[in-house]
Amino acid sequence: MPTTLVAIALIIVVAQLLGELAQRLQQPRVIGEIVGGIVLGPSLLGALVPGLEHQLFAPEVRSQLNLLGQLGLVLFMFLIGLELNPKLLQGRLPLASRITAIGVGLPLALGMLLALGLEAWQPVLFPGEHGLAAVLFMGTALAITAFPVLARILRERQLLSQPLGTLAITAAAIEDVLSWILLAIAVAASRSSTALGALVPLVGTAAWSAFLLVGLRPARVWLEQRYRQGHQLGPLLQVSLFGGALLSGAVTEWLGVHLIFGAFLWGLAMPRYQPLRRRLELRLDAVVLQLLLPIFFAISGLNTQIGSLHSPALWGAAALVLAVAVGGKFVGTWAVARCSGMAEKEAEALGWLMNTRGLTELVILNVGLEIGLISTELFTIGVLMALVTTVMAGPLLSRLGYQPAPARP
Repeated sequence: MPTTLVAIALIIVVAQLLGELAQRLQQPRVIGEIVGGIVLGPSLLGALVPGLEHQLFAPEVRSQLNLLGQLGLVLFMFLIGLELNPKLLQGRLPLASRITAIGVGLPLALGMLLALGLEAWQPVLFPGEHGLAAVLFMGTALAITAFPVLARILRERQLLSQPLGTLAITAAAIEDVLSWILLAIAVAASRSSTALGALVPLVGTAAWSAFLLVGLRPARVWLEQRYRQGHQLGPLLQVSLFGGALLSGAVTEWLGVHLIFGAFLWGLAMPRYQPLRRRLELRLDAVVLQLLLPIFFAISGLNTQIGSLHSPALWGAAALVLAVAVGGKFVGTWAVARCSGMAEKEAEALGWLMNTRGLTELVILNVGLEIGLISTELFTIGVLMALVTTVMAGPLLSRLGYQPAPARP
C-alpha cells in the first residue's frame, strides 16, 4: 500500500507539471499529462532507472493503479456523454453530416486497407486471429476525432461561438457517437467467433441504449424540474447519478461490449439543462481530471514501449500509420468543406481541427490492447500518432491566423 500511494503521488505531480508546461507551450494540457505517463513508463524511467520503475510499478501496484484508472475512464466517458449537447446539431447539421460521412468514411476505409497490409507485412502488430475485428478496429482508431480535446482547443482560441467552431464541434459530436458505435462492433466481433455471436451483444447494447435514452425520460424530466425549483441536488442523489455510470458500464461489459459504452450512454441520458449539467461536471472534474485520469495515463505509459519499435520496418510502419491518419482525415474533411463553399483558410483549419485525437485515441487504443486486438508495438505507434496529430493542431491553426486568446494577468 505505501508503494501504491507513492506511485499515485508521483503520477499526479508529474502530470500536473507537464500539463502546466504544455499549456505554456500553447498545447492542450492533456498532451503534457499523456507525456507524463510515458515518462514514468519503460520508455524513459524504465530505460534510465529500471530498478526504480520496477519497484514503483510492481505487478501488485499496477493492478491497483489499473483499477483506479478504469474508474477514471468510466467517469470520464460519463463526462463525454454529458458534454455532448443535441443543440450543437442545430443549424449546421447538413454540412456537418457530410463532413462526418467523408471525414470518417475515408480514414476508416484507408485504415482498414492499411491494417490488411500491415498484417501481411508486420504480423507482430496484430496478435491472435481476430480478422475483421482487428481491421475494423484499425479503421476506427484512424477515423476518430477527440471531442473533449477539440472543444478545449476551440475554447482557448475563442472559436466556439464562431461559424468555424460551431461546425467543427457539431461534426466532432457526430463523429464521436459514430466512432463509439464502430468500436462497439469491433469489440463485439473480437469476443465472438460467429456473426450471430457478435450480433447478440450489439442488440443487447441497443436495447440498453433505448432504455436509458427513451425509457428514463420521465426520470430526466423529474430531475430537471427538481433542480429548477431548488437549484441544488442532494449529496445522495448526486452520488446515485455517478454510481449509475458505473452500473451502466457494468451492464454493457456484461453484455459483451465494453464498460466505456455504458458510462457514455449514461452521460447521454442525463438532462440537457445547462446549469444542472455544469453542476454535475464540477462535482467530477477535480477528481476525474486531476486524480484518476493521470493514473489512466500512467497505465497507458506503462504499456507504451518506444523501445519495442526496434527495427526500421516498425518505424516505417509508424510513419505509414501517421501519414494515413493525417492524410485521410485532413483530405476528407478539407475536400467536403471546399466543395460545400467554405473558404480555403477555413477548410484547412477545419481539416487540422478534426485531426486532433488526443485522449479519445488513448481510450480506444487501451481497449484494443486489453482485448488483444493489437500488440504493444501497435499500441505504441498509436500513442505516438495521437500525440503528433494533437500537437500539430495548435501551430497549424496559428499559421492560419487563429491565435490563442491572450493569458489573463
